[in-house]
Amino acid sequence: MKKPCKVIAFLTDFGYDDPYVAAMKGVAIDICPNAKIIDITHSVQSFDINTAAFILFTVYRYFPQGTIFVVVVDPGVGSERRPLLIVTRNYYLIGPDNGVLTAAAEDDGIEAVIKLENDLFFRKPISSSFHGRDIFTPVAAWLACGVEPEVFGPRQPVESIKRSAIGIFMSKTSPSCVELKVLYVDKFGNVMLSQYYDSLVNALGIAIGEEVSVFSGEKKFNAIVERVFSVVEEGKLVLYKNSFGLAELAVNRGSAKELLNTAQGMSIRICK
Repeated sequence: MKKPCKVIAFLTDFGYDDPYVAAMKGVAIDICPNAKIIDITHSVQSFDINTAAFILFTVYRYFPQGTIFVVVVDPGVGSERRPLLIVTRNYYLIGPDNGVLTAAAEDDGIEAVIKLENDLFFRKPISSSFHGRDIFTPVAAWLACGVEPEVFGPRQPVESIKRSAIGIFMSKTSPSCVELKVLYVDKFGNVMLSQYYDSLVNALGIAIGEEVSVFSGEKKFNAIVERVFSVVEEGKLVLYKNSFGLAELAVNRGSAKELLNTAQGMSIRICK
């Protein structure tokens, strides 16, 4: 378990026009004036737990060890869902028990799961609809300023936490075909797939310069395996290793999302 550093990174679906993000930052600095506040994004679509989980999964490893992540995409706020602190080998993840934390937590390795119960460290009065301000952020700030994780509440069984729908997945459907899920579609229409590129090309026995068949729904497309999309002609579908090491489908100067008519969570089959 790494000692917490003073970096607190926020990821929410609150947007930038309302007072919610500023309120959380104010609470953090009031409790721990030396904390360094980082915004990952506040532009996640409202209630989109899967996208928030994917963003956390892809970015957490680029932060200093000991960073404290506060993730507030919480459509179940005020219900029976648990507020959690998950301690991993290198980081601290705080948020609701709705799956938004688990892909990143399991990737880094979970060391402890703590239910946030000790209201001595919560902001009073506690709003039923704003645990980001009154529970999650105060705990993050106290943690950044040296309070031990065990003080915030009792440990929970790791197997009891809600799992994420986001994660690494690949199923071999035949000797020459695999099925994957769409993990994420970025603003360029690039389609990130649910397996690391190196594992995918090894499973299919393919290499740079070869073509593969891509099946989306009932339609078949041809894609070339390349190191990056920009080296092929405009409009060509490319399978390549993206900047996170994942297999990705892109169209040079176009949109793989539109071409394949796909979206997050849908299946894609790739054959040699």
